[in-house]
Amino acid sequence: MDRARLVEANLDVAKKAAYMIYPRVKEHVELDELIGLANAGLAEAAQRFDPSRGAAFSTFAWYRVQGSIVDGLRKSSQLPRRVWAKLVALRAASDYLEHRAERDAGAAQQGTPPATGADALAQVRSELSAIRTMYVTSLDAMTDAGFDKPDDKSPQADAAIDAQRAASKIRAAIATLPAKEQALMKKHYWEGKNLLEAGAELGISKSWASRLHAQAVERLRTMIDDR
Repeated sequence: MDRARLVEANLDVAKKAAYMIYPRVKEHVELDELIGLANAGLAEAAQRFDPSRGAAFSTFAWYRVQGSIVDGLRKSSQLPRRVWAKLVALRAASDYLEHRAERDAGAAQQGTPPATGADALAQVRSELSAIRTMYVTSLDAMTDAGFDKPDDKSPQADAAIDAQRAASKIRAAIATLPAKEQALMKKHYWEGKNLLEAGAELGISKSWASRLHAQAVERLRTMIDDR
């Protein structure tokens, strides 16, 4: 299938991504702008898609479209930091899951059967734990920027304090990461850079940055996972 037909056949992927993000930013951005950013991401995904890597285009495009929306918002709008921090967590999760999907597709090409039963359930739990780790990391970055400080008089004080404790575990765990992983995490979460930009500043490719990010998240997850 040529690139134009790939885009045309997957316009619903772009629209679904835009509708998913819209509730988070609707007070600041019009839906049509999100759809425009999503369609641009879809077109870029079609240009970059390599069917030989084993992933379906719709899966590949989903992660790229989300990233395109978030990056476009950062460049074209003045979102409050509170909103931006949530999008940072969403983009980080998207990057991580894209890396996992590509890894699984590569394993399948080499004859490794997909996980089933208890192994599949353990894989889902691992991914959910990783997403939680990324979200708490983004909350820590948001707290550094002066938001979501716990207020003892707030009805959500206990939840805020729990989040602060989790963030302190994240901070301590990040300090134990190898230097390049630590630098990448700080650029990705605290500075809000995407993996392409963060990797370029560290002198590594986007694919290598994606791999380092996934490794760092796995290290953090195993260090703070309280299951």
